[in-house]
Amino acid sequence: MSLIRNIFLIILLASLTSCGFGLRKPLALNYKSFDIIGGDLLDQSIANELSYSEIKRDKQYPELTIEILENNFTKRILSLAGNGQVGEFELIQTVIYRFKAKEWSKDRRIEAVREYTYDPALYNASRAEEKLLKDSMNEQIIRSILTEISNFSE
Repeated sequence: MSLIRNIFLIILLASLTSCGFGLRKPLALNYKSFDIIGGDLLDQSIANELSYSEIKRDKQYPELTIEILENNFTKRILSLAGNGQVGEFELIQTVIYRFKAKEWSKDRRIEAVREYTYDPALYNASRAEEKLLKDSMNEQIIRSILTEISNFSE
């Protein structure tokens, strides 16, 4: 029985590693404190991610300051059905930010794009899908910001 279990585990591990699956490791940031300026909705999410890395928020003397200059969200119509109803939407979130460790970096721009099919008969499901897509866009942007800062500090 244990032989079958071991073979199953080996096959499972081989399939997970071959598909590119990997666990997220904590961020490798060499800062003890941070502050975020102008982040509105992104502020709390970035703060949560940094707190997982045991970096404390310090508004007076932060080692790392992240300034969110712009956080824009756009919803565009991608296609129309023959009867004139919307068939697909495109969601675009653009964030322009900069950060300061010793001196301010240049302004950096990150964009997340999602597309989804819209069916007016399934209005509630479409709204729920849009909310999930917005949440995933926020998560992607936050991870991208922190990865760029991590790469810069190395």
